[in-house]
Amino acid sequence: MLLRRIVQTGFLAGTNLHLAGWLRGVIYTGQSKAFCIPGLHCYSCPSSVFACPVGSFQNLIAARGFLAGLSSLDPSFTILLGLVGFVLLPGFVAGRICCGWVCPFGLLQDVLFRLSGGSELRIGVPSLSRSRYVFAMIFVLLLPLLLRSPVTGAGEPWFCKVICPAGTALAGWPLVALNPPGSFPVGLLFGWKTLVAVAFLAWAVATRRPFCRFVCPLGAVWGLAGKVSLFRMRVDPGKCIDCGRCAEVCPMGIAINLDPGSTSCIRCGDCVSACPTSAISHSARAGETA
Repeated sequence: MLLRRIVQTGFLAGTNLHLAGWLRGVIYTGQSKAFCIPGLHCYSCPSSVFACPVGSFQNLIAARGFLAGLSSLDPSFTILLGLVGFVLLPGFVAGRICCGWVCPFGLLQDVLFRLSGGSELRIGVPSLSRSRYVFAMIFVLLLPLLLRSPVTGAGEPWFCKVICPAGTALAGWPLVALNPPGSFPVGLLFGWKTLVAVAFLAWAVATRRPFCRFVCPLGAVWGLAGKVSLFRMRVDPGKCIDCGRCAEVCPMGIAINLDPGSTSCIRCGDCVSACPTSAISHSARAGETA
């Protein structure tokens, strides 16, 4: 879908305006970093001029004194409420639409899959998609909130620290490569994250959007919000002929005619364009099945 590629590329360009970062190997720290992109894009990417909502959320709840501040409406708690509202808003409007139209790491996975020429290694375990809720609950919420240093009283952004392949590929590797040896610590943790990133990038060549399907915490939140979103997918039961074309083109492997309310749907519109009977549409009404 050409329009989606144009929009994705436009957001990629608009959120990576600090091109000098790639020349000097430095992180942009201007005022725009107080705002988040509605997608997965690391704060530490040399060209990024915005922050990542997942990293920002973890850093806020992991901050020293955050737990005590919950009862006194500490400023960081107020900021957290604003961040949560920012993240949830597009989900309540149109589910995971930011995954399909904005997220830079989603675009990277789309590009990598094209290298396979459309030959996909299918994962036949539908329930595996629920793992993204586990990652979100444990690594984004519980560990940063509860696992704290006895010395400083602060937690760690565990999802960014041990899992996020976007942070490694778009920030960790470039910063290490662009700076003199020893400028950034390269130890066991960096080696582990490199293995995770390489595994996901290789997987993305063989399977459409594996990170989005099975791990992404943003997708987990937006998918749940999409169950009650204003705009949803609709399948006209009078037009649908159960041809399976929608599942063939779907980046998330969804048979939208069987599950128009799927929490995995990224609202990319590929199924709408591919449907031979025009049975699929975006609608402000709840989805219907054939």
